[in-house]
Amino acid sequence: MSHVYISHSAKDFDALLALHEALRAAAIPDWYVPNDGASRDMANQSIDDAFAMIVLVSASSVRSKAVRQDVERAKTRGLKLIPYQIDKARLNGFFKHEVLPHLRLSSTTPDGLQQLVNETRQAYKRKCPVLAVMNLKGGVGKTTVSSQVFGAWQGALGGRILLVDLDPQYNLTQTFFEMDVADASAAADKSVISLFEKSRIHARDATSPGESWLTLSTDPFAPVPKEKLVHDLMGDGSPGGRLDLISGQFEISKYAFATDAVSLARIKEHFLQSIERYRSDYDLIVFDTNPNATFLTRCALEAADRVLAPMHADIYSLRGVRLLNQVIREQIAPEHRPDLSVMFNAVGRSEQSTFEADARNGAYNSKAGFDLAASLLRAALPRSGHLQVKAPREGEPAWKQLTIHSGRGGGLKPIRESLKTVALELKMLFEA
Repeated sequence: MSHVYISHSAKDFDALLALHEALRAAAIPDWYVPNDGASRDMANQSIDDAFAMIVLVSASSVRSKAVRQDVERAKTRGLKLIPYQIDKARLNGFFKHEVLPHLRLSSTTPDGLQQLVNETRQAYKRKCPVLAVMNLKGGVGKTTVSSQVFGAWQGALGGRILLVDLDPQYNLTQTFFEMDVADASAAADKSVISLFEKSRIHARDATSPGESWLTLSTDPFAPVPKEKLVHDLMGDGSPGGRLDLISGQFEISKYAFATDAVSLARIKEHFLQSIERYRSDYDLIVFDTNPNATFLTRCALEAADRVLAPMHADIYSLRGVRLLNQVIREQIAPEHRPDLSVMFNAVGRSEQSTFEADARNGAYNSKAGFDLAASLLRAALPRSGHLQVKAPREGEPAWKQLTIHSGRGGGLKPIRESLKTVALELKMLFEA
């Protein structure tokens, strides 16, 4: 579990210590740098690893360059701000714009400190939603949706998003990184397999699943801290925000051949525990999955709150959605069963007036085996070359692969708007 970062002025040390003791008593881990002159790199790393930031608002902190840098860093990383006013400081300029809209708590109220602890506890225990992008037919754009829709979510709506590549072909990983980078991560077990089995990054003496991948390791392990496992897709020079990736690895294909039900049950439990651990560190977790009903499919479905099924405007994609719904209803226990949403992807003008319209009017509910019309997102993605998965250019940062941040090619504006519309509708579904 990560910590809450406390941004403060060196002159407010007494208030800082009082807050530290209150958080410690509530079993909430906190982190702060000793004074305004501490290393910027140290502060930035602590902010990046935090689940929220408390800003002690005072006459001295609003003049502090370090506090301003803290707030700017939190903004670029999509971090929740919890300001707490400790004197009668007047906020103007930067702090009026960035901090004042979040300011609700003050030491002037009798229970101000307790209110601060309570709000921090809520942020600490909050569990983000988990979504699986899935269809039991290949070629419908799952990887495109996983990268571009949620890249647009992060770019337009903010927050911290974790992408998890659960497809043994790891095309999502290769969307952002060249093959040698992906393979190097796999060789070091800095990949998705470390969510299932104990690996090199768990302990020095751990057997690497990547080296003995035909065996199943059921040794218990503590989930890996995210900073050891994830790839930061935004990084320096990006427009900001947090979009992380747990890269894929071919060796997870072994689970399709495994027959030891007891071992697989333990390995699935490892995976579910790992995902549960990360739900406090992010605002959304997204799985990119393979188009088969396998052990990996069941893991994703049990961990997810909602499934998003992209489909083309054709009967073959519809059949894949029908089979997916069957798997959800027949193989996943009711208490773990996710909601199903369906989204039209790569729809052309002629298809919009025929297949899509008929689907929205309920004409395909019988063929789907469920109320497809009610499950369809209102938003859809058009057919466009901009929404095709492209290999990254050599030396180009990963975030350049996101359409919302790409400057390549004409006609991008409507595509970006379509992506944001889908993201907004999904966000509203989770909030509802």
